[in-house]
Amino acid sequence: MLSQYIVKDYSCCFKMLLITSLYRVANYGDRITTIMSVSRVFNIPLLPSEFDTYQNAVIPIMVAKQAEYNILISVVTNLEAMKEKWDAYVLICDTDSTKGMGATANRNGYQPKYLNAIESAISIYLLNNYDILAADLITFHISTPSKNRKPTPAATSTVVGKVKYKEPLAHYLSFTDTVSGKKAKPKGVGYIELHYMIGTEPPTSVDDCHLTTNITWKKKKVQFTAADEGKKAYYYGRYVNQNGNCGAWCKMFSGAII
Repeated sequence: MLSQYIVKDYSCCFKMLLITSLYRVANYGDRITTIMSVSRVFNIPLLPSEFDTYQNAVIPIMVAKQAEYNILISVVTNLEAMKEKWDAYVLICDTDSTKGMGATANRNGYQPKYLNAIESAISIYLLNNYDILAADLITFHISTPSKNRKPTPAATSTVVGKVKYKEPLAHYLSFTDTVSGKKAKPKGVGYIELHYMIGTEPPTSVDDCHLTTNITWKKKKVQFTAADEGKKAYYYGRYVNQNGNCGAWCKMFSGAII
């Protein structure tokens, strides 16, 4: 049995669990759980809306690349089942006729179990798997910390987004930085996390936008279907750096779907 040490410092709401070379740091003030090995770290957002975005991004990758990344089929099957249950809880919370304190409590009560399963799979199969594509490392929030430098802080600026039209049923997005006014991304930024919704009335906040995608400097296209024609797409974006730290959401921008 591995020796286990727990150090608690209630003055800063910080808990550390150390098991040989692998340890977990949960900083609930930052709403992020971080797993660190000798060479790499990764973090999982704890805020339910951000955790939902994260799991929607990482589970499909683990399913699609189960064999390529040498993940046990039983692990992937279990994660798929847990995702289905989580998605049902989220749908209940987001539906006017069923949402409420009870629905939120059920979702929040299930989140730690689901988060721990994702955390375990990444720690065992992906954290130090050097066959993983660079884009997938960013999606999983896996990074290699420098021994000589502090982790890059979240970007202090955000983006200004614009929609361009090049073909039917598609938006091509362009972004400039609010501080520099240029298209170049700030130092340490990996991609722009985009939340959006399709409709005829604008959302009240980013929490109403349940469609998500990550925009890189090579991928800037959002595709729609014929059923979306005549509606609008409403977008919010923010920087995510190479350590998985998120910047502020930008002002909403939108474009007609034609």
